[in-house]
Amino acid sequence: SNSTNNNCTLCEGTKLLSLVLQRNSSSLLTNATNVDEEHREAQIKGTLIMLSLAVAMYVSAFWDCEEEHQYNVHMQNQQQHHQHARTPWANSVLSDFGSALSVTALRMRYRPVKDKYATPSPEPSCPPLIDMLVNALNAVKESAEHLFTEAMQQHPQQQQQQLQTAIQQAHQYAVRRSIAACLKALPETVLLPPGHEDAHRIPSVDRACLRAASMELRAIGIGTTNHDNNDTIIGTGMDKAWKVLTELEPGDTDASAARLLECCESWARHVAIPIPVVEVTVGSFAVRHLHSEHQPKAQAAAFQYLISIFEAASPAFTPSDILTAALGVGAGGHKGKGSRGGGGVTKKNSNKCNTKKKQGNKSKKRHDKRLGRAIAIQDGQDDGGATANDAAEKELFGRRNAACVAAAATFGVSIPDGAMADGDMGLRLAASNPSTSTHGICSTVAAAATSVLPHLLFLERSDGEGKSHHMWRLELFSTIATVIRRMCSSPIRELRALAYEPLMVLHTSLNSVEYVSLRMEQVAVDAICECTLELATSCGYPAGYFDRLYENSDEELEIERNDVRDVARSVCSLDSGVIGTQKSPSILILERIINECNNAIQHSTTSGQLPPETVVHLLSSLAKPLNKLGKKYKEQPSSIGCTIMTTSLLALGSVSGRLNASFESLSMAQILPLSRLASMASASFSPMFACLAQVMREPAASDLEKEMVRVFKGTLLSSLQHSLLSSKNIPELVAESTLSVTRYDVKGAMRGPGGEDHVGCIALVRLSRESDYLTNAVFEVYGTSILHDLSCLYQALKTSELERGFGCDHGKGVTPISRRIILRVISHLALYEMKGTNDQSSNGGTILRQLVQVPLGEMRSQKEHPFSADKVFRLSEASFDLSFFSPELVADLFDNPSDDLGIMFECVVTGYAKLACTSDADAVFHQWARLRGAALSVLRTCLKANISNYCASIISALIKAECEAAAVQSNRGPQSGSNIFSDCVIGEEMLHAGAYIVLIRECLDRIGKEEGQMEKHMEECRRCLSVLKEVSPLVMPLMLHHSPEATSHVDPRPTIAEAWFLTMTSLVSICKKHNHIASSLVKDDMESFMGESLSVTVSLSFLKDLGSRESSSPATQKGMSLDGPHTLAMNGFTSECMIAGPR
Repeated sequence: SNSTNNNCTLCEGTKLLSLVLQRNSSSLLTNATNVDEEHREAQIKGTLIMLSLAVAMYVSAFWDCEEEHQYNVHMQNQQQHHQHARTPWANSVLSDFGSALSVTALRMRYRPVKDKYATPSPEPSCPPLIDMLVNALNAVKESAEHLFTEAMQQHPQQQQQQLQTAIQQAHQYAVRRSIAACLKALPETVLLPPGHEDAHRIPSVDRACLRAASMELRAIGIGTTNHDNNDTIIGTGMDKAWKVLTELEPGDTDASAARLLECCESWARHVAIPIPVVEVTVGSFAVRHLHSEHQPKAQAAAFQYLISIFEAASPAFTPSDILTAALGVGAGGHKGKGSRGGGGVTKKNSNKCNTKKKQGNKSKKRHDKRLGRAIAIQDGQDDGGATANDAAEKELFGRRNAACVAAAATFGVSIPDGAMADGDMGLRLAASNPSTSTHGICSTVAAAATSVLPHLLFLERSDGEGKSHHMWRLELFSTIATVIRRMCSSPIRELRALAYEPLMVLHTSLNSVEYVSLRMEQVAVDAICECTLELATSCGYPAGYFDRLYENSDEELEIERNDVRDVARSVCSLDSGVIGTQKSPSILILERIINECNNAIQHSTTSGQLPPETVVHLLSSLAKPLNKLGKKYKEQPSSIGCTIMTTSLLALGSVSGRLNASFESLSMAQILPLSRLASMASASFSPMFACLAQVMREPAASDLEKEMVRVFKGTLLSSLQHSLLSSKNIPELVAESTLSVTRYDVKGAMRGPGGEDHVGCIALVRLSRESDYLTNAVFEVYGTSILHDLSCLYQALKTSELERGFGCDHGKGVTPISRRIILRVISHLALYEMKGTNDQSSNGGTILRQLVQVPLGEMRSQKEHPFSADKVFRLSEASFDLSFFSPELVADLFDNPSDDLGIMFECVVTGYAKLACTSDADAVFHQWARLRGAALSVLRTCLKANISNYCASIISALIKAECEAAAVQSNRGPQSGSNIFSDCVIGEEMLHAGAYIVLIRECLDRIGKEEGQMEKHMEECRRCLSVLKEVSPLVMPLMLHHSPEATSHVDPRPTIAEAWFLTMTSLVSICKKHNHIASSLVKDDMESFMGESLSVTVSLSFLKDLGSRESSSPATQKGMSLDGPHTLAMNGFTSECMIAGPR
């Protein structure tokens, strides 16, 4: 009950319920004879429940009307201009009552049968579900009228007229509101929407009964061509609901129209709406309210109704999705009724592509099994009719046809003649008047474009050109495409974003249809190209954006730019369609966009201006399709592919050339954004460059190819020059980086979006290392002087780094990691030249020897210095530099060891020896933590080529030193502090203990993957085994140390144990894979060594005290904790050994 109505209501629920039960206790039961007592009792109970719920619905709606009237009178008397809106409590109450009434009706009409695989038949005594609901409420209506007639007689004559008016208004409102709420709740309660995987509020009803109800509510009339025809056969679903509603609701007020449209929207989400119903509800009703701002509720409901129609016809839906929903299989589900409140006009267009949850393999198998069983049941009960899959395909086709009819009505396209209808109704204004492009309109247009445009293309599949009775398709297609283009040029970012999905879906559909008329294909291609160009232009940086390079980037703008890049890549994707001599839609789109970019760039170059930043941004985003085009061209040359790549190379070459000539004359704010994009494009285009470098090795097949090769050489040279100049002249960070707190860093960051390396350096490494063909082309177009220029660049960057000082990475030059990328480029190119000339004293060899002596000399200079932060820092930097040289060069240093390398490793060992119980790590050990990582990097680089005896001895010494320090720390107890076993030194924030053991595992994994070189691999495996056996007397006792789990320092034992058992697993695996290696290692007593490690796993398990019946397990256990990944590694090793068996 409602407290505000207890004393003044004109409708008393208890009296009305009593009268309803007295007059109509069996009105819903017809022919209820010849049934068993249990069935009879269930029917009576169901009838009483339905009547009680119907009374509750009616009374709630009646009270809501009274309360609304009292509220309005009160506000008028108080003359308050800033009143608060009344709480709409009745919405949720009526919705819940409607759901309960729907479930009760379902249980009465369909009873479970003994055969769980059978679909129950409806009870003969129960009418269809919609009729049951309407009959129950009509029974309440008649009883209420009788009750009010008797109540009126008890009032004086002069009051009867006023009371009769108030009662009549509230009574009419309550009846309409109750029936509308019931018909809205029925599909939401009983049916499942297709394609959604969210949890659905499935009623506690037998699934077979739900399936039967679903079939009933999906049934529509036959031969319905005229909705006003009295002879029309009405079904038991949406058409029946609409007929009931229109007999009650005039739709002349905002509330009445909103109730009609909200009910239609509820059905549209779950079933295919019949075409005649679409023509009436959309063409004659919903369209009228799209621009009725004086009726906001109806307007919001109209938009949401249209969106639901379009979303229900999503091209991503399959017959399986329809069957899953129709047969009640799986969780199915939807977001629930309450989540679509507020009319939905502020809700962004959501599609199954975005909302469908991914299923795991097991979940999908279970779902498919249930679905297959349900289909088999359904097919078995259809006597010679269409199969369930046929029915699902028909429903899906009907949904999409209904969406097209709704779109035609919405955009004013006449289906019979394909002409635009007169008038300004619907969304026709949106195609010509930007002021009407509201979020509600654009959301509806986006939903229409996503579902209707692909279906219109599909309908063209079996039709020839020029059929006049199908001209409406082209007109509708063109109209929607026009509105989408207008959305893409909107000044509002949120409206532009609504066009992303329709464009990508349209492109996918355009490439998947077998046939489409040339005219419609041209309209589609034009629309995609123009929309992409508009989006690229609209997301440019505003004027003066780079005047303050130290400020953080505009994240919303950067996100939009990334989204536009994704759209451009998607609509130009060559993953489908023909790429060869025939022009597929993707090729047409890519060709046109590339031509537009090149035209804009060439025009700016001719006029002496910088290329438009938005054009270079769009060009750089097309790397993926261009790279695929290059790969296809290498396999199967084509003129169209040659033309597109030549044009793209011309555009990029012009941009790079213009920038190369402008570094000295332009400010940083002018050149940084363009240079960043040009470097990103050069790096991204490197796979295409590699393909063209391979093509240029063969004689040109045509004049077009000769021109392409010529342009390629010029563009490659310009790109290399630009990468060198940008790396030298543009700092990686103009101001201190904010990536730790922001997503896109400061504006003055010469990095990709959210990246951490100078894009010029990235371009150099991509262009030099993509393939040997491209490396050779680099030398051909640039000459061997590139090594000298790179060396000069590296030295300049090193000087800038020293001038900045330790800890400062901004202002000038690049970060150390970007500088070392240049070192990697030099090393690769120099080795390539040395191999090509077979001359160790070549220009590359000389430069490489000079560069490698720099870090070695730095190490040598620190030999006599005491253990300090400065010494450790310098050794760290020199070690990191050394690790970026090629593996062959570093391995050669280990094959011919000098004292210089030993200085670095001795310093690491010294750090372990300085273990102390203090919990604070000073600056020395912060730098020593970096040195551990640097030493690891050097060793890892070496092991990529070979593990020499010297390298093996170094690794062994480092593991021993670490295990000795860990043993000392464990001897001091779990509560002891540590200056090195902490998160900031040897821990999660830096490098865990056991990292040097992992090096052996990585070496074994490399050997296991390489083919050939049997003798070399056997020798390397023996060295790895030798290291493991040498350190095992320290590692195994440490893992079994009785000290409990550490509390005041980072326990090194778990990570050491994990590294050990993972390495042992790799050793077992390589022996399983290579018998010759296994035979060789058996001679080194590997079996007994494996047995010792297996015994450690057993000892670790029995180290824990599990307690007994008399006493529980102790709170503090011996040894390290077994809760962690090291236990999984231990179990994996044990399993691998058991599978391998004895040798």
